[in-house]
Amino acid sequence: GGQMAMCQVCRRTLLAGERYRTWRWERRDQAVCVVCEPAAHEAGAVRVVDTYESVRATGLTQTVRRVA
Repeated sequence: GGQMAMCQVCRRTLLAGERYRTWRWERRDQAVCVVCEPAAHEAGAVRVVDTYESVRATGLTQTVRRVA
């Protein structure tokens, strides 16, 4: 998906460099911003990853190849 990351709770488009984590929300993986994590947890969402991801400043990059 090439769409911008949006917090599933507050519906705000996440800014470049902003940290978020992926939560499983109604059987779908959704981005949740740091501020809304407690609300997501109360709503019954389950955190999928422990590590934070940061929104990349360049939203146009295709696939990022990781070189071992």
